[in-house]
Amino acid sequence: MAEAAAAPPAVRPRFTARLRYGRISARKMRYVVDLIRGKDYNSAIAILRSCPKRGAVFCKKLLESAFGNAADIINTRELDIDVNRLHVVEARVDPGPIIKRWRASSVRRPNMIKKRLCHVVFALEERDLKESRRDRAKRQKQERQRQKAQPAPAAGAAPAAEKPAPPKEEKK
Repeated sequence: MAEAAAAPPAVRPRFTARLRYGRISARKMRYVVDLIRGKDYNSAIAILRSCPKRGAVFCKKLLESAFGNAADIINTRELDIDVNRLHVVEARVDPGPIIKRWRASSVRRPNMIKKRLCHVVFALEERDLKESRRDRAKRQKQERQRQKAQPAPAAGAAPAAEKPAPPKEEKK
């Protein structure tokens, strides 16, 4: 009994970019990366443009690099991918090495200064655009209005007569 082999699911290509040894602490960078995780490329860039944090500049450049990598691969391999549907599916910030420096403190004691570095990874993948709550509510409202506007289909039978309302009881 030979079963028909099911075709393997189409693997969606991922387009990645990496920032290594970024001169900002991972903790500070995570604030910015958390803002854009899961968003589509266009809205992520818009968020980063208006973000006042220092890490936003690093993230914006890195995201543009990932998008450029996607455009290059799509053009060279002639893939059928819509660049307007690219989403940030992976946004990871890892701590890097710590540069240690010494500085004089009070009573001739040395104080250590830690200059923290981080590594950031972005991956873009083609996904369907998520429908916002506002758009979904708007669409549902339009569908309800269309259903009310459509006349009831006449199936050859007369519509059932409505039942009379039960009499209201009077309170004394």
